[in-house]
Amino acid sequence: MANSELSKLKILFMYDYFMKHLNAFDDSSVTVNDIIGYLEEKTGVTFERKSIYADISRINEFINRIDSVKFGDSWITTEGKKYKRNELADEISIDEARLIVDAISTTAFVDTEVCSKIVDLFPTCFSTGYQKRALYPHDEKINRGMISCLFNLREGIENKEARKIIYGYRLGNELTEKEEKIISPMALDWENNCYYVIAIDNAKAKAKEYERDQQLTKAMKRYRLDRIARVDIAFDEPYIDYKSPKIQSQELRKFIDNSVSAFGSETPVTVEMTINGKTRKDALKAYSAFATRMHNEIKIKDDTKLDKGILEIFVTTGLAPTLYTGLFELSTFDDVEIEIHNDEINKNYAEYIKKAAKAAKLDRL
Repeated sequence: MANSELSKLKILFMYDYFMKHLNAFDDSSVTVNDIIGYLEEKTGVTFERKSIYADISRINEFINRIDSVKFGDSWITTEGKKYKRNELADEISIDEARLIVDAISTTAFVDTEVCSKIVDLFPTCFSTGYQKRALYPHDEKINRGMISCLFNLREGIENKEARKIIYGYRLGNELTEKEEKIISPMALDWENNCYYVIAIDNAKAKAKEYERDQQLTKAMKRYRLDRIARVDIAFDEPYIDYKSPKIQSQELRKFIDNSVSAFGSETPVTVEMTINGKTRKDALKAYSAFATRMHNEIKIKDDTKLDKGILEIFVTTGLAPTLYTGLFELSTFDDVEIEIHNDEINKNYAEYIKKAAKAAKLDRL
């Protein structure tokens, strides 16, 4: 195999393997068998072990000649029967790579496809547990307490560790009515210009002893980070998790989709609505504002008559109080009338309007 074209390419495949599949910032390592297996997957050829040793020496010699090793004399090192790699002089660290992605994701008018390119360039920096929505907008004033809280919760998500939080209600600049909660954090979400951690409430899960994964979702809650006074590792508490990662992903997605402006609801409903505008533009203006607020699944009916200012839609959403806030906002547009074709929603919306009328000190509607 010494003179084959694949043999000549082998050393490049190996360089790419160590660069993209091994992380210089953790304890990741590989064996010679791992390398041989990777090369066989890429080339269809099984290479001899001694050729692997020779190519590792050549790669180290190349890196040394261009002065790219940040620490030590060798880029690829051995530890027993395993190979690790050191950091390169100009290499982007995990924190730096994630900072770049987070910064791009929270900056207006920047194509977020750039994020995907960075993730592809540095795959070891973005493990499957990394939550790209753990962000801060560029115009938000950051305090050290919030940074520490975010870091602690992200670690809990990635390491599957329970956390103890002190949770309360904000009154001015202070938190009141604080209480201790044990949670199993699963994801960070950004909504209402604020972070939320989505987690299993350990006390609620233990009280029910849920046997099926779908039942466990009943113990899933949102916790607003600016209402968390403190986050600690809950050393003696178990991390309560779904047995199936696939079901966990589905239930987490469903939980987020059933939220309206971050107010959760256990049961999703489908609301059929008609937006009647004097013109096509009137209907579109109202619909755009409503759709932006909802962040939920909205489908346009096939027989809608937008040319006549009639827009018929289906909205799959949760029964959260903010749903009715969105409906009320939709009703305030000039030259627009809405019809809600769902008795339960109509009944709840009527109660919402009565409360609003009472707050406005109206004797009658």
